[in-house]
Parts: sequence; structure tokens; C-alpha cells
Amino acid sequence: MNDPCRSDDGHARASPGAGDRPAVQTPADVRRLLAEQITQLRANPDLDPLRKARQLALLARVTLQAMEIESLDARVEAIETVLRRRKHHSVRKERTP
Repeated sequence: MNDPCRSDDGHARASPGAGDRPAVQTPADVRRLLAEQITQLRANPDLDPLRKARQLALLARVTLQAMEIESLDARVEAIETVLRRRKHHSVRKERTP
């Protein structure tokens, strides 16, 4: 399947007119975006330490949720693949005399 929003390696391509920002369409895209934001936030020396800590905690929580969803998506995909193979295998057995 050819998805115009995905590169050959499965990562999101930049949206038209978005400059060099990648499109955010999957949990993996969200996780990458959040990681970038955490890095930028940590590197900002001008922020109040308490405000920075709160923002980092928020971003960390959301990142963990995105990672969990990404993991669950992969697990569901693996289960669906196994079920499709079983179904295909059982259909072939039924046709064999």
C-alpha cells in the first residue's frame, strides 16, 4: 500500500506547506515530537525551574501514554496477523480433499 503521507521507512512525511515539520499521524510520530519538545525544554535556561519541572512532568506523562499506545498498536497488529494466517490456513485445509 502506498501512503503519500509516509516515507519508505514508514515515518511521516512533511505535510504540504509545513516546511520541514513532519506530519503527526501515529503514536510513533507523537512520541518523536514529544521527545523533541522535551529536549528543547530541558535546554532552555531561561525558564523558571518550577515551571520547567511541571512542563517536563506533563510531557513525560504524555510521552509514556504515546509509548504505551504505540506498543499496544504493535501487539494488536501482531495478533491480527496471526489470526489472518490461521483463517487462511483453515480455509486451505477445508478445500483439501
